[in-house]
Amino acid sequence: MSDGLPLSSHIESIQARLAAYLGTRIAYFRMLASGWETTVYEFALETRSHRCADLPVHMPLVLRCYQEPRAAMKGGREAGVMRLLAASNYPIPRVFLFEENCEPLDSPFLIMERVSGSPLFSNRPFLRAFKTFSMGFVAFVRAQAQLHSLGTDGQIAPVNVPRAYTSSNAPAELPLLERLFRIIERRIEEAPLPGLKEALIALRTRAPRYSPACSTIVHMDYHPQNVMVSGPRVRGVLDWVNADFGDRYLCAATTAVILSTSAMDRPRWMRENAVGNALRKLFASLYLPLYHAARPIEIERFRFAQGVAALLRLSMFGMMRSRGPQSVGFRPAAIENVTPSVLRLLSRYASRKTGVPVAI
Repeated sequence: MSDGLPLSSHIESIQARLAAYLGTRIAYFRMLASGWETTVYEFALETRSHRCADLPVHMPLVLRCYQEPRAAMKGGREAGVMRLLAASNYPIPRVFLFEENCEPLDSPFLIMERVSGSPLFSNRPFLRAFKTFSMGFVAFVRAQAQLHSLGTDGQIAPVNVPRAYTSSNAPAELPLLERLFRIIERRIEEAPLPGLKEALIALRTRAPRYSPACSTIVHMDYHPQNVMVSGPRVRGVLDWVNADFGDRYLCAATTAVILSTSAMDRPRWMRENAVGNALRKLFASLYLPLYHAARPIEIERFRFAQGVAALLRLSMFGMMRSRGPQSVGFRPAAIENVTPSVLRLLSRYASRKTGVPVAI
């Protein structure tokens, strides 16, 4: 851990400091996961909190600690999006508290409801994992399509949605597609990534063919590990750090890219091997018709968006390799996910969708 303590001592320290901050006793406290940007814990209160009276007692809660260079900004944006969605009847955990001050726990943190169920995809034995995935996949796609209707039906005002994809050369008032183009351009220059330049030019040339889509709220990291399911129902959609407002094609295309190119060392059957490749092909082939049935799309426009999403992701990985994960807002350990298998799959995918060979 960052403070040099053994893991068990670190967890005990976080528990004690959280109890002091909330002004209560904690019944239990355990780590759930450690990701690219956050460490996540589950806990329950033994008594009512003096600081936040809305926190339920003896009910599972989640503590999400943001531990990367832009932690306060990302955490605040995620909390804001989740609160915005709370009144829309969308399956999302209730947010109880966001603390941007690093002093209580050494990092900004969010406390929210612990939703029931399990991730649509998780590192389990094959038969159990495939059963969970098969039962929940239709609901997974429909929940994303439902999200993409919220910004177009008047439930959510665009001005209230925080923008994630911004930079000094990509101000928030620009359309999402243009901001993504500018972010990719900047990464190509800074990394540098000359092997992506021709693909970006090809995408910019194709962009005027497609009329602007109605903008809506978009998740931009919607994949099976961020969606909690129970049987055929979605219980909660997690990880709203990248949420934005813009073209839904870009969000759906990002999901398609992740489904098609995510090779994992664990479980073994999701590696870049015969089984893993067949499963990625199956997931991707199921996704498009299910999404189209819920929210009809133009196929050529979707393929264009897939090219943009693939190039955005590939440029992010290129920056992580050349400038370090912190350069794109991740923790140092996130570099472990940028494996040769992922880069090969993603490069092939980007080449197919852009029509131009790419390399990083």
